[in-house]
Amino acid sequence: MSLENKLMEYISALKTDFPAALKMVAEDVVWINYLPDNVPFGGEYRGHEGLIEYFQTLTENFEIGQYVDGSFEFIESGNTLVFIGAETGARVLSTGKVFDLPFVWVVKWNDEGKICYAREHNDTAAIGDAFKE
Repeated sequence: MSLENKLMEYISALKTDFPAALKMVAEDVVWINYLPDNVPFGGEYRGHEGLIEYFQTLTENFEIGQYVDGSFEFIESGNTLVFIGAETGARVLSTGKVFDLPFVWVVKWNDEGKICYAREHNDTAAIGDAFKE
């Protein structure tokens, strides 16, 4: 299975079956998403506990938008995939602000075929502005 397909399978599971998604991630995963200080879920998260904390905080504060059709690009090299895309209609729950969010993810898999590293690069100006009261 290509890394692109593995990532899309993981993203699909995130939306419907979080425990199944977690099984696709290494126990020692490092997930990084640096965001402005006013965004409550930015930072570095380690291990399954950290990832659970990240996604719990994210879902308590943010509603993920819809992926923009035709916006995806994938660059694969060895065990690493660069995922370029955009979502539209993302919404901050505390402010009600809706915005579009272009992103780039760098995702790596270990020898067991599990995600061991993810680094999200998001439009920090857009998300930071959306969290401003």
